[in-house]
Amino acid sequence: MKKALIKYSILFFIPVIGIYILLEALVLSMPANYKNSSDYYNENKNSIEIIALGSSQMAGAINPEYFDKPAICLASSSQHHKLDFTIFKQLQLESKKTKYVIIELSPNHLNLPHNTKSFWKNSVYLKYFNVNAFERETYFKDELIYISNPDLYSKKMMEYYLLKTDNTKLNKYGYNLNVSESIFKKYDFDEIEISKLKTNSNQLENPEIFKHNTAYLFSMLNYYKENNIHPIICTLPLYKTYRNNLNANIVNRRDSIISVIKNKYPEVTFFEAEKDTATFKIYDYSNANHLNPDGAKKFTLKLNEIINKIE
Repeated sequence: MKKALIKYSILFFIPVIGIYILLEALVLSMPANYKNSSDYYNENKNSIEIIALGSSQMAGAINPEYFDKPAICLASSSQHHKLDFTIFKQLQLESKKTKYVIIELSPNHLNLPHNTKSFWKNSVYLKYFNVNAFERETYFKDELIYISNPDLYSKKMMEYYLLKTDNTKLNKYGYNLNVSESIFKKYDFDEIEISKLKTNSNQLENPEIFKHNTAYLFSMLNYYKENNIHPIICTLPLYKTYRNNLNANIVNRRDSIISVIKNKYPEVTFFEAEKDTATFKIYDYSNANHLNPDGAKKFTLKLNEIINKIE
């Protein structure tokens, strides 16, 4: 009876395992920014001088091809300071020529909780960059991309393999050059129509999270100072419909911390582009709080100038 149960269990699980192996293979065969950035990093890790981190806003704003110095951008959607810091510290062990770290400080950055140790993108960083953000010993399954977020990757596979609607166009750094899915482009950059679109800026104040995140940010800056890494803190361009909808209290708290950092850490460089309407026009945005490739070129070139002046 026991042997029969084991036999039938094996017969049941073999097809299931086979399906997951197939799904994993299909996911790994799709274009992905982290695949390109991983290949670039592994080929250039001994010469990389600039590491940029942050959320999707930073990912959309920085195209490393416009830096004079070897650089990589490992910003990603919903990524926060804790994961940024984990990535940097572990990569720094290999990238010994790194001089600059680019940090995002959006209005909501200090007001939102950090990524947890079970954040699904931990699997991506483990597989492609050998970065362990799980805060524990890792296992084989931790590197499996499909099971890290089945809903997301099932949707992506549907778009790529069946619907053929995936228009991803990545450069060697992993930056997506395609603008066809931009909501602003969809409305042909019509200010009147775009003004009718809803924005999703966070309105909830979290004083305890703010306090925790601020202390964590200061600990990051202390580490960079002790290790001779030059931090560059960025506030990213925001289109007026998003910027005007921000919670003023959240913005003021963030700005108060910027003032503290300028006094306490004079070695930190700031690139404050949040209100820059002279440089960044409606045609530079993909949506109200993300730049498109044209905007990224402007942003990265300005950042490049700042870095060149530091030396």
